[in-house]
Amino acid sequence: MQPNLPLSRWLLLLPASLLVVLIQTSAEEILFRGYLQQQLAARFRSPLIWAVVPSVLFAAGHYVPAEAGPNAPLVAAWAGLFGLLMADLTARAGTLGPAIAVHMFNNITSLLLFSTPGQLNGLALYLLPYDLSDSEGILPWLAVDFVSIILTWLAARVAIRR
Repeated sequence: MQPNLPLSRWLLLLPASLLVVLIQTSAEEILFRGYLQQQLAARFRSPLIWAVVPSVLFAAGHYVPAEAGPNAPLVAAWAGLFGLLMADLTARAGTLGPAIAVHMFNNITSLLLFSTPGQLNGLALYLLPYDLSDSEGILPWLAVDFVSIILTWLAARVAIRR
């Protein structure tokens, strides 16, 4: 990994960066899980509709062939799976809180700590040595990222039970 921002500048920007990530993740969760999922759940009993449709739309919003090149379908599929996990959290908790928390953790990790070179790396502490279009480099990163998402999703599920 390559340093992107000096630690002192990164720490100085961190409070505002966290606020921006909170706004961004909250807006996505309000739209996809808060509005779309809730509206569909009020009309259809099947999770195949109220969980899958917003997740597919969420995935479509993360389809970025200009940045991810041949990996764009893979990145979109990852986002779709992420959307399904957040739909599950929202349905089980009855609130957006856990989904916002997991989404925020993911985006802090991938935007503020370790980012890929490209359009959204200006606030990252480190840059990964490959971009989203690098097929060899992106697969291990997506695997690690997905394991972390599964673990935070499971932790949120356990917290919801209590």
